Amino acid sequence: MERKIAELAGHFLNEVSALRHELHKMPETAGKEFKTSALLRERLNALPLKVEKPYLETDVVALLNADFPGRNVTLRADIDALPVAEETTLPYRSEHPGTMHACGHDGHMAMLYGAARILCELRSELPGSVRFLFQPGEEIAAMAKALLEAGAADHPEMDFCAALHGWPNVPHGCISTRCGAVMAAAGFFRLTVLGQGGHGSMPRKAKNPINVIARIADALRRECPENGVCSVCRIAGGSNSNIIPATAEIEGTTRFLDEETGKRIDALLRNTAGRICAEEQASYELVYRVPYPVTASSEEGALLAREVAEQYLGKESFVPMKESAMASEDFSYFLQRSSGVFCHLGLGEHAPLHSSRFDFDDTVLKNGMIFLAAAAYEYLAKHPNQ
Repeated sequence: MERKIAELAGHFLNEVSALRHELHKMPETAGKEFKTSALLRERLNALPLKVEKPYLETDVVALLNADFPGRNVTLRADIDALPVAEETTLPYRSEHPGTMHACGHDGHMAMLYGAARILCELRSELPGSVRFLFQPGEEIAAMAKALLEAGAADHPEMDFCAALHGWPNVPHGCISTRCGAVMAAAGFFRLTVLGQGGHGSMPRKAKNPINVIARIADALRRECPENGVCSVCRIAGGSNSNIIPATAEIEGTTRFLDEETGKRIDALLRNTAGRICAEEQASYELVYRVPYPVTASSEEGALLAREVAEQYLGKESFVPMKESAMASEDFSYFLQRSSGVFCHLGLGEHAPLHSSRFDFDDTVLKNGMIFLAAAAYEYLAKHPNQ
């Protein structure tokens, strides 16, 4: 099987690379991936797959061996882009001003399509079904939750799930993951302080909310749990150099890897705002939400990823992940529903994710295709007729 999958990946590689370039030219942001999903549907409809109607609007879900008994493996790729203006000179650079695939989702889609091409050729040897799920709105919107709630992975119910994410500074072409937290939970807060405006020359007759905000921001920096993140990323207040405003606002993000730290950060936000505003005789409004849970690979998933990487890509192709990443991923919702694995695919020395000069590396597409196809095959082979 190693030889078959490798040969098929090589056979389809040019097609997959060309598809990535097409996708790179048409980046679309969360929930608006209409051209992207139309192209994917066109390609998948040409394969022996059951392509389902959208569960939301721009998702694309296709089933291989849809009516087969046995277990289901769900392979997922995210399809949305970022509101970033591309600064490359690539012949296939973004044709949508102000939007680009700065996080490599064009590569993720292409690799999943490549895995579909491979597994369609091997469909008679699969003792179960495979779902190829192209998910909208991973960035910002965390649309995995709504997609799963709409039933996209219910018929058949998924037994195992897997996804890849291109990752700079992981050795080129290697697979990296760990059992447990791979990516952090992400929360987002907006805190508005209501003081009392006045003339800049008479601060004692006002209650300056900027001073209050400054104290709160500093306290969050100093008091955040060591294994968590509390970052103030935006501050706004005032309109003129001699007018004390009535309100000021901060926005930011939190990150954590376990439930206890998440609770401590939640309490820190609320207690700090309440305490300092009381001391300054101001009031506040806090909006805090955590749309991205921790992305945690199951033990079974992490072990399978290692076995597949070493067996199909070479003994040195698996790199144990020493530390969890503090970035976040809504594949977490899939991993809450079934056993599975989220892996980083090494891009080596590379422009950072979300950079205006990011371009997914075509030379790792083959490894990604092989890994996804082999992970599905090996999981089903381990659980025949179950």
